[in-house]
Amino acid sequence: MILPGSQKNDAVSPVIGTIFLIALTIVLIGVVGAAMMSYGLPEPAPILGISIGQQGNIITVTHLNGDVLPAGSYKIFIGSVDKTAAFGGNVDFGPGITLSWDSGTEAVDTVSVVYTSDKGVSTLLAEKKIGKAGSGGGGSGSGGGGSGIASFEDTYTIITKVDWQTFLDNVNASISGLSLGHGIVYVDNGEYWVSLDNKRVSKAEAATNPSIQEYMDIYRDNRLVMIDLSKKMYTEDDMDPTDFSKPWKSTPYPTIGSLYEYGGALYMDAIVVSNIIKPSRDPSTADWIQIADVK
Repeated sequence: MILPGSQKNDAVSPVIGTIFLIALTIVLIGVVGAAMMSYGLPEPAPILGISIGQQGNIITVTHLNGDVLPAGSYKIFIGSVDKTAAFGGNVDFGPGITLSWDSGTEAVDTVSVVYTSDKGVSTLLAEKKIGKAGSGGGGSGSGGGGSGIASFEDTYTIITKVDWQTFLDNVNASISGLSLGHGIVYVDNGEYWVSLDNKRVSKAEAATNPSIQEYMDIYRDNRLVMIDLSKKMYTEDDMDPTDFSKPWKSTPYPTIGSLYEYGGALYMDAIVVSNIIKPSRDPSTADWIQIADVK
């Protein structure tokens, strides 16, 4: 016999249980949400363009565009040494502002700009290897040499060399811009840059007479690659010169911008290297561009 009301009691119990589970879920979501808010979500890094340059002993850091960095939120390092104050970096750093420091006789290796958020999260915004040697010890101060390669032309005879400012003047005087050429070595502020393709520089791009570094910072492409003698120089010792089909003897393998001395000539790697793509060891292939002869 079924007693009146027994079915009603059986039906109410699952409903109460369901309501309880929903309430418990809401409470748990609230607890987790509060915990996440108290922990804090990561702040996005500022978005901006920064150019690091050198003219003689003067090191410059220029804000090209984008977010303003409040005073105290950024630091400028020479190597691992904080030089923000020396650069006059106690100001809000916004578009068009250039901070500079006269390095004098001090050596300058790498210049970097680091932003730190209110929550203490640091982000590297820009970095450039200068490679200026110190001259405080009375050594042979040879002047300039923006990338530590002042003696480059003492060792090599450049095949085609063009002054960058002269090139910009010619672009500005042209009708619709000029091509960079292929394998041309451009000289700018004591640095040597190689054009790896024949892309065109427009009058708009040349209008502000940017340095090559500023040009690269703005347009972000691989039209020009700086010669860096501080990196590994590949030679015939790195391979079997009698058989180009054999692989390079050891890593690291050459990559875009790598230099290769072979047969009395200097070549630059012109291709982007990956785990699959490796440059040929034969410098006469399109993987390499001859830029100079060894003296």
